[in-house]
Amino acid sequence: MTTDNTSGAARPEERVRPWGSLAYRDFTLLWISGLFSGMSRYMREMLNYFLIYELSGSAVQLGLTGIFQAIPVLVLGLISGSLADSVDRKKMLVVMHAVGLTTPFILAALVFTDTIAVWHLWLLTSVTSTVGVMSGPAQRAFIPRLVPRSHLMNAVTLLSAPTQGTLMVGPVLAGVLVDLMGVEWAYLTNGLFQVLSLVAIMSIATSGVPEGARRARVSFTAIMDGLRFTWDQRIILAGFLIDFSVMAVGFYRILLPILAKDIYGVGATGLGVLNAAPAIGSIIASVVLLTMGNIRRKGALIVVSYLLFAMSLVLLGAAPWFWLAIVAAAGLGLADMASYTLRQSLIQLVAPDGFRGRTAATSQIFSTFANTTGAVEIGFAAAILGAPGALILGGVLSATFVIAIGFKMKTLWDYRS
Repeated sequence: MTTDNTSGAARPEERVRPWGSLAYRDFTLLWISGLFSGMSRYMREMLNYFLIYELSGSAVQLGLTGIFQAIPVLVLGLISGSLADSVDRKKMLVVMHAVGLTTPFILAALVFTDTIAVWHLWLLTSVTSTVGVMSGPAQRAFIPRLVPRSHLMNAVTLLSAPTQGTLMVGPVLAGVLVDLMGVEWAYLTNGLFQVLSLVAIMSIATSGVPEGARRARVSFTAIMDGLRFTWDQRIILAGFLIDFSVMAVGFYRILLPILAKDIYGVGATGLGVLNAAPAIGSIIASVVLLTMGNIRRKGALIVVSYLLFAMSLVLLGAAPWFWLAIVAAAGLGLADMASYTLRQSLIQLVAPDGFRGRTAATSQIFSTFANTTGAVEIGFAAAILGAPGALILGGVLSATFVIAIGFKMKTLWDYRS
């Protein structure tokens, strides 16, 4: 018999231990799945960027990769949220993980047969993005079914932690495998991690069926209801807008292959280290947030986190030494992790179960559209100003947007949970 772990929630005054949510078996399985899928995701992201730049030598083509990441989100984003509020969320995750298995093995076969081309990478990037956009809202809407309400921020932080930890390990492992064995073997290893993630999801016992006798149906009306809910919840909307504004000009990851090859000359392994550096900061942020427990002034900390992101972006562009670039990248990861965790916690706290999938989908659309805009913008800026100049410009614009939105929408700064 399945159980809903939200019953018997801890009293608000009880302090949640840093690893408290892992006491719940099914959340632990979701956490393990996130560990393996995160490893797979960040290995493949680094490998794709590496191959695109190796094949094309073009910053613009690197930037255009963001368009192929965004198309599925823009087309399917709102539908995925409505689905997550109407179907069994666990089954939805199983199906999407199974589809995601195909991508790394196809890429490995293309490299083994020496037929790989940039358009292959763009097309399969869209497949990976489709899996992400369809599974993301279901995963986030599933969390409150697995832990008590008092543990929601702890659970969101813990679920983000393995993803960020694999951001550190995954790219380094990918770079080492490329240098030692070749990119095709790196893709095969990537696929094995995806298999393990699927097994963990299939082992969850808790029902993924949304609560309530009347569930949302996949329809235009349900989608519009979700958008209206997001618009009415100004605290959620403010978080979306500030994230969009910063990432639309500060999506730095697309330029890391250029920094590694042309600025620092550190090769594939060095690129892996540079890709992994943000995870160091993310892990630090996770530890701090877990230790602090249920932070009341989440909104103010979101604003501060984005200002730190902007300053770190400027430092990454100006860094004359590789080690300083690693420090800057770690600062970016710390700020990104803190802001993401706090924004997702706000969604789980403010949105009722029947709207969590659609609210998570809206968040995903904002983030993906921002990342796509940022990837294209910074790719073209790098072609004109060089990668360092594009990063510095992005940092200055990010800080300007954060300050402007912070003053204009004080709901975010004043929010207390």
